[in-house]
Amino acid sequence: MMSYFAIIVKPESEGTMKTITVRNIPDDVALMLKGMAETSAASINSTVLKVLADGVLPRKTKRRKNDFSRYCGGWSQKEFDDFEAAVADCGRIDPENWK
Repeated sequence: MMSYFAIIVKPESEGTMKTITVRNIPDDVALMLKGMAETSAASINSTVLKVLADGVLPRKTKRRKNDFSRYCGGWSQKEFDDFEAAVADCGRIDPENWK
């Protein structure tokens, strides 16, 4: 069974809130929105507004990295250049090895 939330985009006077209608919201999405609202003690409307804003507006904070740099550290430009110089010969192909 699909859920229904009332959110209809209607042009209104400058500076007023817009309304959008979203139909046929899958049950799992509706349940997730309801759960998010309950968890944060917010209304479903304010939760949907937050989810929409988070999805379409540019982020104001730095995006979290999904790598291991916080565990491994990083290289300075000099360290990188030294490493590249040390392994430069590794990229050389010796034609004698391919006969």
